[in-house]
Amino acid sequence: MIEIKEIDLTNSSQKKTFVNFDYNIYQNYPNWVAPLRMEVNQRLNTKKHPFYKIGVIKAFMAYRNDQAVGRIAAIDNYKYNEFHASKIGFFGFFECIDDQEVANALLEKVKEYHLQAGNSFLHGPVNPSTNYESGLLIEGFDDPPKIMMTYNPPYYIKLLEGFGMNLEMKMFAYKFEEEDVLKNEKFLRVKDVALMRSKCTLRFIDPKKLYLEIEHIKKIYNKAWENNWGFVPMSDPELELMANELKLILDPSLAPMIVNEHGEVIAFALAMRDINQITKDFNGNLFPLNFLKLIFNKGKMDWLRVLLLGILPEYRGKGLDAVLYYEIIKNGFDLNIKHAEASWILESNEGMNKGVQVVNGQKYKTYGIYQLQIGSE
Repeated sequence: MIEIKEIDLTNSSQKKTFVNFDYNIYQNYPNWVAPLRMEVNQRLNTKKHPFYKIGVIKAFMAYRNDQAVGRIAAIDNYKYNEFHASKIGFFGFFECIDDQEVANALLEKVKEYHLQAGNSFLHGPVNPSTNYESGLLIEGFDDPPKIMMTYNPPYYIKLLEGFGMNLEMKMFAYKFEEEDVLKNEKFLRVKDVALMRSKCTLRFIDPKKLYLEIEHIKKIYNKAWENNWGFVPMSDPELELMANELKLILDPSLAPMIVNEHGEVIAFALAMRDINQITKDFNGNLFPLNFLKLIFNKGKMDWLRVLLLGILPEYRGKGLDAVLYYEIIKNGFDLNIKHAEASWILESNEGMNKGVQVVNGQKYKTYGIYQLQIGSE
């Protein structure tokens, strides 16, 4: 018999049990990278994390014979439903043994919660929204996840589909190699012509003015993504938290911005070294000494990830995405980075998918958001 217990996230002991459960799942998955416990605990801090100003998270664990066998969170994102005029309930932080009965019990508990909350659809996984780690890995299990990307056992696909969920949206990750990008003559021509015709200039994020730069990013992010499937605007407190986190790992030479002739920032890209290559051995702990390894082992990181690339709608179709990709990848390779990942890109985003293919990006991983109708529309 499966027993589902609600977890009090303000209770340190219960919260620790919830947060650390994933170690029960991934002992035999060498490509898994344990998330930093500090970050997970911060995200589940109901009193301090800014998400709780716009939504609610209810955590649950499944037990069989008093042994923990799974966990899940029901996520009610008020801001998302207000923005989309929808009735969508989310689930996330899902981890489960390979047992359909356990998965069904967890998902059924979340379904019950959302029905009581008045929601008609169940979407996930998101942790806790598409502005954070989201999506179930469905292709590409033979490679560790890059920074802020998810990883899960392949059998999770079977568990979600066994509950009746359907794949609602695919998200792709593309891989770039130096020889495929910098020796691509067509790409180089597109990049040069784009800058010349647009009368735009390029500069990089100024770390001394990071909070001002975040305002530029916020403006473009909320305009460039507002029509994207699953988008929800980032709140000011969420952006402030992001700025504080970026200070520790941001490399300004990997964060180009494009400025128009009037001095307005019209496009930006955000890329980071893949610190997962170092934190993979941290067992989820950054302190007391592991953070020093991040500082002094940059040379061991030969991957970077392009997290965000946004262009104001009126400047799209001018090749400026090629300019941003080129600058990131070129500067990354100059820093002895050998590989780059652009992720994730919605399957429905035809322009961005074509853009990465122009620069010889190779699709090598697929993630998915699943959906189930649970009530009347």
